[in-house]
Amino acid sequence: MVVNRRDVLAGMGATAFGALGVITAEKAYAEVHRTSPLQFYGGFASGIRPDLSPPSVPAGSVVWSGSTDTRRVALTFDDGPMPDWTPQVLNTLARHEVPATFFLKGINVQLHGEIHRKSVGTHELGNHTWDHPDLARLDYAECHRQLERTSAIIEQRYGTRPTLFRPPYGHLGGASLLAAAEQRLTTVLWSAQMNENRFEGKPDAIVGSAREAAQPGSIILAHDSGPRNRLITIKNLDSIINGLKADGFEFTTVSDLCGLG
Repeated sequence: MVVNRRDVLAGMGATAFGALGVITAEKAYAEVHRTSPLQFYGGFASGIRPDLSPPSVPAGSVVWSGSTDTRRVALTFDDGPMPDWTPQVLNTLARHEVPATFFLKGINVQLHGEIHRKSVGTHELGNHTWDHPDLARLDYAECHRQLERTSAIIEQRYGTRPTLFRPPYGHLGGASLLAAAEQRLTTVLWSAQMNENRFEGKPDAIVGSAREAAQPGSIILAHDSGPRNRLITIKNLDSIINGLKADGFEFTTVSDLCGLG
């Protein structure tokens, strides 16, 4: 989806300062500081307290899918590592000899980092911030701190610094993109996902859904932490992998899929 900046600003102006005056600037500012994540489209973050400093890097990279030349996909898992979840994922991947990319929360690496002690060299470990804030709410300094602190503990624990970053909720903002680019992190979104909330009453159906969603080059979003409905993916991961293999797909990491190595 392409959002025209002029249309967004015009819409915000009409809403905040139009004849009805329904939303004042103060209310807009309060909206930014509520605890729940900002809405995906049409939020206020870009219109409040803009950062006027010039960028310190010329460009950053954002990817959401890879090459479509071959039938390859990348499985990705967010929010771990967690003791009751991540080992199940790792064991299933090992049985199938399938690599994956894990986007790690720094606080979970601090608490449970031993879970991924054997992952380096098989799987790819990326940055998912320290404690999963909505980065669209944060200024540059806090975005930088979230990413740097997480990269540092990943490097300390596993001996390698991440090159990939996934923003919580998939929310992007100029501050987070700049912070990622300055730290030489490629920002990774996704083009397919495991919609567990649709399959609580019929968990086996997630297998067919995953097979329908996968396309050559797909980056597939899943989680190894969170609400219990996400266990639907983990408990059906064997069948999901077998189904995708039957459809002719091979598995690789995000960096390999997108030629980022």
